[in-house]
Amino acid sequence: MPVPSESPPPVETTEDDVRPKPSPFERKFVSVESEEALRFKDEVADCLRCLNAPETNEYGRLVQEPQPLTDDQVEKAASIFARRWKLKDGLSEVAFKGLLLILEHLLAYEVTNHASLTLYDVNAGRNRLRELFAAVPGLRASLLAKHAKRFEEAYHHMLIRRMNSSSLAGSQAASENSVLDFLADQSDNEEESADREANRSAEGIAHVKALRRCTSTDTGSPPRSPLQSQTSVTDSSLPAPDSVLSGALSAGHFQERVITVSNAPPVSLRKKDKEWEIGQGSGGLVSCCEPVMNKDPGNVWLACFGPNVPLRTPSRCDTPLPPPTNSLGLPLIKKVDANVYLSMLQDPAKDEDAGVMKEIREQMSLLGVFRAYNKENYQLNPVVVAENDYNTYYGGISNGLLWPAFHNLPEYIVKDYADPKLLQDHWYSYVRVNYQFAINAVRNSRPQDFLWIHDYHLLLTGLIIQSLDTNFEVGFFLHTPFQPPAEFFTDFKAIAVAVLRGMTRFTKVGFQTHRDRSTFVSLVGEHLSNARIEYVAKTDSYQVTHEGWTTSVGVFPVSIKNEEFLALATDPEVQNKAKEIRNTYIGNSSKGKFFFSCERFDYTKGIKEKLVAFKRFLEKHPERHGIDVLFQVAVTNRRAVESYRDYQDCCSALVDKINSSFSDPKRPEWKPVVLQTDGLPRKYVVAHYLAMDVGVVTPIKDGMNLVAKEMLICNPSASLILSSGAGTEQQFGSSGFYTDSRRCYHRVENINDTEEFADLFYAAAIEDKETVEANGKLLHEFLLANDIEKWSGSFLDPSWTHEVIQSVELKTLKDFYTLMFQTRTARRHIVDRVVKGFPIRHHFALSLKNAKQSLEAACEPGTHIMPLGTGFETEGVARLDVSDEIRQLELDLSFLEFVQSEEYDNLEQFLRYLAMSHPEGSESFFNEVDNATQLMYRGDHFQYFFTDRDGTLKSYACSYNSSIEPAYSAVIQATFANRCTQYAAILTSAPLLNYGILDMVVLPDGYFCYGASIGREWYIDATKKFKDKSISEKEIALLEQVAADVQQQLQLPEFQMFNWIGSGLQKHYGHITVAHQDCYDSVSPEASRKWIDRIKELVRRVDPEGTYLELYEGKTDVRVLLHSHSTGKVFTKGDGIRLFAQEMNLDLACGNVLVCGDSDTDLPMLREMLSINPENTYTIWVACPAAHCHHPSCDQLKRQVKELCESYGNKNYVFVSSPLVLLGAMAQATIREIRIRPSVEGRRDSLDMYRIYPMED
Repeated sequence: MPVPSESPPPVETTEDDVRPKPSPFERKFVSVESEEALRFKDEVADCLRCLNAPETNEYGRLVQEPQPLTDDQVEKAASIFARRWKLKDGLSEVAFKGLLLILEHLLAYEVTNHASLTLYDVNAGRNRLRELFAAVPGLRASLLAKHAKRFEEAYHHMLIRRMNSSSLAGSQAASENSVLDFLADQSDNEEESADREANRSAEGIAHVKALRRCTSTDTGSPPRSPLQSQTSVTDSSLPAPDSVLSGALSAGHFQERVITVSNAPPVSLRKKDKEWEIGQGSGGLVSCCEPVMNKDPGNVWLACFGPNVPLRTPSRCDTPLPPPTNSLGLPLIKKVDANVYLSMLQDPAKDEDAGVMKEIREQMSLLGVFRAYNKENYQLNPVVVAENDYNTYYGGISNGLLWPAFHNLPEYIVKDYADPKLLQDHWYSYVRVNYQFAINAVRNSRPQDFLWIHDYHLLLTGLIIQSLDTNFEVGFFLHTPFQPPAEFFTDFKAIAVAVLRGMTRFTKVGFQTHRDRSTFVSLVGEHLSNARIEYVAKTDSYQVTHEGWTTSVGVFPVSIKNEEFLALATDPEVQNKAKEIRNTYIGNSSKGKFFFSCERFDYTKGIKEKLVAFKRFLEKHPERHGIDVLFQVAVTNRRAVESYRDYQDCCSALVDKINSSFSDPKRPEWKPVVLQTDGLPRKYVVAHYLAMDVGVVTPIKDGMNLVAKEMLICNPSASLILSSGAGTEQQFGSSGFYTDSRRCYHRVENINDTEEFADLFYAAAIEDKETVEANGKLLHEFLLANDIEKWSGSFLDPSWTHEVIQSVELKTLKDFYTLMFQTRTARRHIVDRVVKGFPIRHHFALSLKNAKQSLEAACEPGTHIMPLGTGFETEGVARLDVSDEIRQLELDLSFLEFVQSEEYDNLEQFLRYLAMSHPEGSESFFNEVDNATQLMYRGDHFQYFFTDRDGTLKSYACSYNSSIEPAYSAVIQATFANRCTQYAAILTSAPLLNYGILDMVVLPDGYFCYGASIGREWYIDATKKFKDKSISEKEIALLEQVAADVQQQLQLPEFQMFNWIGSGLQKHYGHITVAHQDCYDSVSPEASRKWIDRIKELVRRVDPEGTYLELYEGKTDVRVLLHSHSTGKVFTKGDGIRLFAQEMNLDLACGNVLVCGDSDTDLPMLREMLSINPENTYTIWVACPAAHCHHPSCDQLKRQVKELCESYGNKNYVFVSSPLVLLGAMAQATIREIRIRPSVEGRRDSLDMYRIYPMED
């Protein structure tokens, strides 16, 4: 590319003189930001002058002014550059340089400032980059392409180095490297040299030949496995930056991480001697999630530390921060008084307020604590919430309404919520806090991550996350019960229904017990009238679809990390402590029982009922005085909530009453109940487990209650009293541990039944040792087999969700078509993620593998013939050859392996894999690719690309309804269309919908236009559709009559097979297609001819004179076509191209044209383009080019193409043997630099609005 001069060139200069200088990303950083801002302004104005943009004069005036460009001016310039770049004309490179200038400026100089495109918090990693891509339309697709990984990681580490080179006072960056310097660091010279060598067409052909040499022609040995990669660009090759409190990218940048989101953090923070200390958190949620989180240091835990930890900015009216934004840079919430205030955002030394300085220093100290923790563990990032909102969200709605409601304790719902205004205000706070969590989750996540939301505090985050970015997989697990009373849906209907709707917007939802899941499913069916609920027996899950969103609902009983408790239970120090405990409370009594209970001081735990029952036990059995002790650990919490405070005070008074009512003269020191309201360190809790004789776990309602499991893992020789309200009891009961013949624990059916409860205390006290140990052993073994690893693995496993195609038994045609359409959905997701540069999730491969296995299992042994029920009495079984369907799934599975490889040449590797499937070997494949690629290189860039689909881009399948476009093919087509063409269109005889072309393709909108019904009806995108208007109502009625007659004949036993052969009966706009044969010639010639004759007879009945209808007999189908009013001829694909050009206002004589087809019905496309643009038309045909092939249809088609081209003096034609070869050539054509760009001269102003370049949302 020519290098322009420093001074801005005049508008009249030639193209060689209009390139702006200096080149962005190839220069050193300017330390003085004000100088760079002025240079940036000059360069933007320079680019606009080169484009001769209308805004040139405005920016020319700005150059003379001393102030830098405003955010609005930058955004406006970016929009101008983006629009011009999309034209792909002679000046698009200038526009692209302008886009690069803006990107460089924002990345290099606005990291430490609050510009209009930046986030208000410290998250300056990939999410910032995604925001910039969204702010500059089309930039990602152009700049990154196959270099996306290296670019983003280079940017990330440049940013980290800038941060690490800065002091906490926010000094200027010391880095003097450019982004390209970092790119060079991550790739060796040979690879970069290879890239440059492939830029020209001749050298590109040599590259194809090199690919061929890499593939064995004799043995067909496979290419190197991605697992054996020796690539120069891998995640692990990058330096590991210091951890920062920002959700920054780890070394495993492209690995799937778990992003756990919970209200409570997994650690505790306390201040001691002016220093912050971080300690291990407690609770069931922490116990469940920490083992998963500790597996990968890149995992992220987002949690709120509450208002007592100073992670918020002091009120500063003089320096307002910009409002929070989503990943697209759009404002979300107006409230901005809750932000992390770190050194990278402001220099504390510049702040004269001593109070503010003190708070900033305190936050810096706290930041150090977090950084130290993140170096040794997963990444712990705080979610900062405004204090007022947090108090009402946590103490109000969460614990004053949802907690008692979910536990079916309506009497504990805050009475003040009878006031609608107060309830509404508090609910708004709950929504705002959920919004804040959702925003943080999106900012800290990448598309391949799994977001795991926990518990009732965050019921709306899934709905909000999906509204921000639909690419995330978001799971939710409810740790509490789900047993809301009826009055919850009457007194608080608006909130209750919102909760149900929010829960149906997660990808998957997990409950502790079947009881809770059944309640949820029942309530969804009752209150969400449009919801569709389906039970999947194979995975024991429900699929709930509501408002276009499907969630999978499963049951996953939480467990514990057995190894940690077993290690403590065998620790000599802990065992000695257990002996001390027994000696202290039981003494030398051999008959005494040590009852132990440990939980939070919560009204759902049944502590009061337990104390009342124990008191009754002592009253009924005075012989137990002096020997039995109930040690109750009830950790005080939520004292600020009135209902908790009253309950805790009541229980404490009850303990005092019991201890004063019972005594033993022989043991004056004996107290029947010991109440401890402070928590115990874990090893002391385990010591009490070892010391106990009977564990007592009797909540009114509980999600699972892991204490019961901890007790039996540590001490299988202990007995257990367990209430039916505990999720653990539900799990034990459903597993057969409490039956009429075997009762491995004492179950309290109703904890309010004091007599029953007291009797169970007594039964446990006198139970013989052998029975206790036998029962304990069974439960202990069960818990060993169902630990926390199994729980987390089961929930995180995607195979049970609706996103994965399940292996099914195919019995009918409907089953078969349903399965193939499920693969279409999976393939669409694959293609969408690949073309956007998003990593592929594991469950896509699992889906395709299950689909392939289902097809193979349904086939007759040793064949690909699949017998299926048809629903007809006579022809009860259809025998379909599904070889192509299975083969395409195999290719897609291989494609997924290659596309996920870190190999720089993974596309070339996949081409070598395709070459092995060529019937004449890899050498023949690459010879054909050579020929086709040379033709494409000669054309270089095609203004128009018109192609057929079936037989050209996609091999024929046994049935059109199963002819789903493979993912690998769609990706190659998208890449080719985007890089090598201006307008790409597929013309097909199939209809648009109702088993039409739009049902079969998996490409996102914007890459291809679709001309269905031989080009009579067109789909450009969702907003642009048109059709041929020359068909009269009478003609439509005639076609409808023929279709009805054909449909009636298809019910006859002799013709029933033609319902499922090939395309069957297809009604198009302007013609009808009726299949008489499939691609495997499975129908006998006699049966085929008989059916053709019957169709001819039906057409003659409707149009005896042949005035309106004409019959075309093809190799596999018969078409009933309409005559044109004006010419008397039938509508062809050439007419379809003409209609497309007319409606789109296109000049087909401008630029190079590529036409591809495989049959004589595609010839009118070629004829049309040769008549308009004979010199610049290039064409590739799928018709066996082998010299020894003399199949009549191949010879005839090749002769027709050759004669047609040469009649116009055109020799730009090539023949290939299969769609795979054509796709290989299209793929190869993209691995180069496009040398020419079409001129904008002759283009009409309306063109650019229809050329769509898909971008990341």
